[in-house]
Amino acid sequence: MALASKTGLLSSVWRDKWCVTTVTLAAEGDVVYNMRKCYTSPREAWYEMTQPVIESIETIALQSDIDEPFGYAQAWVCNRTALLVRMEATDGTVGWGECWGPAAGSRETINELLAPLIQGRDPMENERIFDDMYEACRRAYQTVVPFPALSGIDIALWDLKARLQDIPISSLLGGRARSSVRAYATGHYFKSDASGIDEQYERITEEARRNAKALGAVKAKIGLSFIGYGPEEDVELVHRIREAIGDDATLMVDANYAYDTGTARQVGHALEELDVYWFEEPVPPEHHEGYRHLRDHLDIRIAGGECHTPAEIGRLAEMGAIDVAQPDVCNVGGLTPARRVAERVQAEGVQVVPHVWGTPIAMAASLHLISTLEGRPWLEFDRSSNPLRDELGVTDFDVSDEGHVSVPEGPGLGIRLDPNKINRYHVE
Repeated sequence: MALASKTGLLSSVWRDKWCVTTVTLAAEGDVVYNMRKCYTSPREAWYEMTQPVIESIETIALQSDIDEPFGYAQAWVCNRTALLVRMEATDGTVGWGECWGPAAGSRETINELLAPLIQGRDPMENERIFDDMYEACRRAYQTVVPFPALSGIDIALWDLKARLQDIPISSLLGGRARSSVRAYATGHYFKSDASGIDEQYERITEEARRNAKALGAVKAKIGLSFIGYGPEEDVELVHRIREAIGDDATLMVDANYAYDTGTARQVGHALEELDVYWFEEPVPPEHHEGYRHLRDHLDIRIAGGECHTPAEIGRLAEMGAIDVAQPDVCNVGGLTPARRVAERVQAEGVQVVPHVWGTPIAMAASLHLISTLEGRPWLEFDRSSNPLRDELGVTDFDVSDEGHVSVPEGPGLGIRLDPNKINRYHVE
């Protein structure tokens, strides 16, 4: 966890101007942030002295067991993890954020590099703070920017800023175009204890049938080469799912970059015959030309973005390589770059459907963003085993009979977390 800190504001008169100096002290007494601003009137200075600023940033690593390991084209999932960011202002208001991926790396980046940089800052300047953090990370790491760490802080900043104004995040993002979002079910992963391919088919297909009945749209996972099969079995699995859910349900397919370009093209042609809505991550993320080749040669939407940086998503859209952009707010740097890249790719006629796979924080942040997007976007509604998603929130997300999920109405993210559950799943 980050060091505790204390933030103070000192006023003075210098050269006929009212000045406010912000001083933040770490637990051992060292000054970690010191900034002076001068104003032409005492009123402006008084506003600065009474405006809540960021006092502390805390990282909280969580881990939960799951009932049964499940797999996709790249790995087995044996537990669910999350790194939460708790940001508190000097008036006691708290904002929450979430980082994608393991705690290791993001936790240290936040505690040692980013938290000292932003303590004492005004959360109303959250986009300026994001840009400062981005530049600091680029100077520090040069070849890579730790976007998951930026994501956790940025989401917490948006939550804190909105809570201080007693409005939802969607209002800060420009206002919602919809109060609920149609959802599709993610799940349908490979079963670790299935005795063979027929049992895989049977269990995955039955799961898809249930989810299609509830939501009307599902996403299938392919890439069965991970467990010893091949593209033919992938196509057969999708065929069986289509038969199980019927022609009226929407069916997406996610390969999790299981293929080379040629194999992806072969599979894609088969998916065209099964009325698949989109073909997600058909090739590895760095194969931008492969994405463009597939979009040029297949009569099916090409989707991607969860494994790409904001700049890469923008380039994929501009080079005509994707139809659907899928930034993950917990992995792309937060709501600030997610909104920016959405505006960039929508200008190219690309649909934005964020990737979502986390706790209620990730879900709520994504819903607020999606509520502001153009067209008729989807919410990715993870139905796989995840106690962190199901138990951390005080209340569940509201799902209608038509398969729409309501955008939270309260201030900030619009959710409340259960501190007892956070303590239960907290790990060092």
